[in-house]
Amino acid sequence: MVLRKNRGNRFTLPVILGCLEEKGLLEEFRVLLANSKEEIAPKVKGRKALIGYSFMTPNLEEVSEEVKWLRGNLSGTSILIAGGAHATGDPEGTLALGFDFVFSGEAEETFPGFLDCFLAGKSLPDRIIEGNNGKALPLVHPPHSLSHRFFAPIEITRGCPYGCKYCQTPRIFGRRLRHRRPENVQFYLQQAIPHGYLQSKFLSPNAFSYGAKRAEEPDPEKMEALLAACKETGLEGIHFGCFPSEVRPESVTMEVLESVKRYCRNRTIVLGAQSGSDSLLDKLNRGHTAAQAMTAARRIRQAGFRPHVDFVFGFPGETMEDRKVTLLMIDRLIQDLGGKIHAHTFMPLPGTPLFTETPSALDSSTKSTLLDWEKRNQLDGWWKEQEDIAWKIVEWRDKGIIRARGDLSS
Repeated sequence: MVLRKNRGNRFTLPVILGCLEEKGLLEEFRVLLANSKEEIAPKVKGRKALIGYSFMTPNLEEVSEEVKWLRGNLSGTSILIAGGAHATGDPEGTLALGFDFVFSGEAEETFPGFLDCFLAGKSLPDRIIEGNNGKALPLVHPPHSLSHRFFAPIEITRGCPYGCKYCQTPRIFGRRLRHRRPENVQFYLQQAIPHGYLQSKFLSPNAFSYGAKRAEEPDPEKMEALLAACKETGLEGIHFGCFPSEVRPESVTMEVLESVKRYCRNRTIVLGAQSGSDSLLDKLNRGHTAAQAMTAARRIRQAGFRPHVDFVFGFPGETMEDRKVTLLMIDRLIQDLGGKIHAHTFMPLPGTPLFTETPSALDSSTKSTLLDWEKRNQLDGWWKEQEDIAWKIVEWRDKGIIRARGDLSS
């Protein structure tokens, strides 16, 4: 089995390998990682092979070209399989790219089950394999692979009760919060540390919702239990509330920040503000106001952290007034709080309510302002690349390459 490795799945492949390792399937398969399509061909030459892709929508063009190349250069005994965020949002379109099987949703159980069938020579009734029959999985699976020495930030929470119209997370993982227990996190950290995993980060839609039953009401006691369990392992550094996670404004309290300050090494907190326009935030179903985001940023600064604040430009229906108030808010964050901005451009992702909508083109004045902040090292992010990708997605959608229509959860 060959798994195609890229920047977008570097946090996913360790989990896939860990699940196979736990179920003893790495003894049945020789699993190889490939950094390009050219690396795949010699690895599978003359063998019956599974070739796996896990990818996101921005990688669609590259994956499509690679699948065509593989179909033209490999024997018919190779089976191509796909999973990940894009496959979940558009399973039929992914199948049409040339894959033999597509995994939609959470695959920690369905993928090993598929491999068992493959080994037994059993045929599957469907080429689109739904994640765990639509049921939410508990967070107990391995977050890494010891045999491949492949580690990634540990996923501590799945699900998001907020239905932000541009986001795939609640459409893939549901709206009920699920948390990995502190003792489970500690167990896997103790496995990883002897292999050199000494700095730990975490994956969560909202890190400060850890342990909470309601996302808008943090549970400082459970969060502290998690951080204490991590500290007990002897980690050199714990990084919480920063990339690759972020925090929502309403979850930022001084009590939570003091816990992070006490246990963690990071001195930056990534805050999801998304816009300075309350009318736009309301249309997006964000569930907070611009004022709440400013209050959260002030608390972050007051606690001794630097706020690193996410904003998205180019939403459908975004007006010049929306951008004006957003840019004013960004200026306040930079000038008054010493904050840094992480800028994004809206991309219409399959399975979300805004997938069928058209992005708003970024005007030259907004671009100039963002570039100016970028030159001063007050702003970072992939907003320029995302703007190009956004219009490619529109093209792929209009041509029927992406076949999804509307909200995955509806």
